[in-house]
Amino acid sequence: MSERRVCFSCEMERDFELIEQNETVTIKGREVEFSASMYRCAVCGTDIETPEQLDANLLAAREAYSKQYETLSPDELVALRGAYNASQKAFGVLLGFGELTMNSYEKGNTPTSTNRLLLTLAADPYCFRKMYEINKSRIGATQRKRIESSPGFGDMHGEIAGAQKLG
Repeated sequence: MSERRVCFSCEMERDFELIEQNETVTIKGREVEFSASMYRCAVCGTDIETPEQLDANLLAAREAYSKQYETLSPDELVALRGAYNASQKAFGVLLGFGELTMNSYEKGNTPTSTNRLLLTLAADPYCFRKMYEINKSRIGATQRKRIESSPGFGDMHGEIAGAQKLG
């Protein structure tokens, strides 16, 4: 896609092409790579970002950081769910996910930002118990018994072991 804009290097109106390129930035002392959108002058190659692109690129960098550094690994997700003796389906339903979502995450798919937050909250037994109380009618009696008798469900003193990566 090409657009006419003033090039500050050429000091003239030029054709600019919309491009996507990988950029690396440092957030909280850690490097993160993300795809940035910008315009490039067709004559001199100068890159410019519109205010909207700057906002979108900042959000993309933050999301890339969250995915890379704030997401529980598949093994940590299995350990978290296991602390409550919950099946994938029941755990997902209790957190408000779709029935197959936990399976997807445990196979390596990255949770959405909202689901990352819910998983982080679920690592706190107090928060999990609140989610459980709200949604327990959506799971079967066998799953309720398994969860209520789990070590994680009874532990109201802190986070679940194996899910303490975040923070």
